[in-house]
Amino acid sequence: MFSHRLSKDNESLVVSMTSYPARIDGSWVSLESIFRQRFKNFKLVLTLAESQFPGKKLPLKIRLLVRKGLSILWVKEDNRSWDHLWPAYSLYRGASVITVDDDKVFPPTLVGDLVRASEQNPGAIIGSRGWEMKLVGKNLGFKTGWVRATSSTESDALFMPPGNGSLYPPGSLADIAGDTDLMKKLCPRADDVWYWAAARLNGTASFCLGLPAHRPVRAQSSTPALADEDPGTAEFGSVIAHFDLLDDISSHLL
Repeated sequence: MFSHRLSKDNESLVVSMTSYPARIDGSWVSLESIFRQRFKNFKLVLTLAESQFPGKKLPLKIRLLVRKGLSILWVKEDNRSWDHLWPAYSLYRGASVITVDDDKVFPPTLVGDLVRASEQNPGAIIGSRGWEMKLVGKNLGFKTGWVRATSSTESDALFMPPGNGSLYPPGSLADIAGDTDLMKKLCPRADDVWYWAAARLNGTASFCLGLPAHRPVRAQSSTPALADEDPGTAEFGSVIAHFDLLDDISSHLL
């Protein structure tokens, strides 16, 4: 039976979001959609870089959400989309962490659906949306020939971006996920590639709910987004080469 009371102190389930100055004003919409979840027994955390918010000054709507139970996790350095997950994951060591973007309106059933699937797939990373990786000939290119994942997509073929709503159980990522120097070298713009590799290196299974696309936050459409830089292609190749993952992945995609 799910609790219908938001817990400000619960540290066994954390929902984590990050944002930055150009998008902070509109991020309240995504945050509010998380507050309106039917399953409410979680801690909601917004990770922000002190270097980007002098004096830790935040918009009124964010301050009002703090009064409702939002926790601000301040980090010294801006690590862009990497801040989606690792700061909360490393701070709340015993918690499952659900990652969400600051430009989507999330359905009220999202957190509950992820929790249910996690209970049915213990230890697995659960994603609301994702891709089924495909080989083109003998080549594996980022999203080249890939198709949308469904609930029947095999774990070894899954690639699930964090921001659509992904649940990471404690211990699901290899410690390499917290190596910011290596992250900046291999894929500074692509947290989805980085966390996918960290899960793969850890031998963690994955499961995708196969949900439809979430509604975008209109106010965020005119703000710069990391996705505008078309990250992923070079980073995917760099990570596969550095960790020597190609043969293992290819063997599961034949």
